[in-house]
Amino acid sequence: MAGATLTEGDVTFSGFVFTDNVPTPAFAGDFVADADGIEVTTSSTASTTTLSFSLDPGASISGFDTASGLAHLFSFFVDFNVAVSGGSTRTLTDVTLGGGDLFATVDAFSEVIFVDVITPQPNTTTQPIELEIFEETLTGSSQTSDTAMLGGLSSLDLFGTIKGNTFLDGATAGLSTFSLTFDLAGTAPPPSPIPLPAGLPLLLAGLGGLALLRGRKTL
Repeated sequence: MAGATLTEGDVTFSGFVFTDNVPTPAFAGDFVADADGIEVTTSSTASTTTLSFSLDPGASISGFDTASGLAHLFSFFVDFNVAVSGGSTRTLTDVTLGGGDLFATVDAFSEVIFVDVITPQPNTTTQPIELEIFEETLTGSSQTSDTAMLGGLSSLDLFGTIKGNTFLDGATAGLSTFSLTFDLAGTAPPPSPIPLPAGLPLLLAGLGGLALLRGRKTL
């Protein structure tokens, strides 16, 4: 995942950074995430581009550490940049965090948070972007989607925190999916023309290229 780049039409996702944040040594019941177990894919419509995350195995914890009395947990960071590229004049107008399968039972929570500023600067009138979805049992509250206005940006850095805790015996928490969908304003540039092959060898090469183009973009 680190440093990878994904392109979906005129939108490019790059500079991926993954960091597991579970304290070491981890308890036996903690979930330690691995970048190799996180699949990142892209998809799009005429006016949106979606970046989807899928964990395999999914993050799943239960109970607590009986020796220390401390909660079991999962905690990791995912950071990246999204930018309109290729000379496109489109802009990013909104972003929605959702598509999650978060769960929490008994006494637990699971949450996904993305922000554009890790440490807000003092004396600024610019409102930071903060997106959050969660399942939390203490108050019985949950949020399955969250949207922020971007105001027509061409590029944006986002910093993600994915975490959960279980505090009591029988408590469970976890997730395996979440996604970010970006709305775009303007007209997307036309796709690059693909020249028609002339002759059998070129035809076979063209068919092979089309087969490759059918595959989804995946880290």
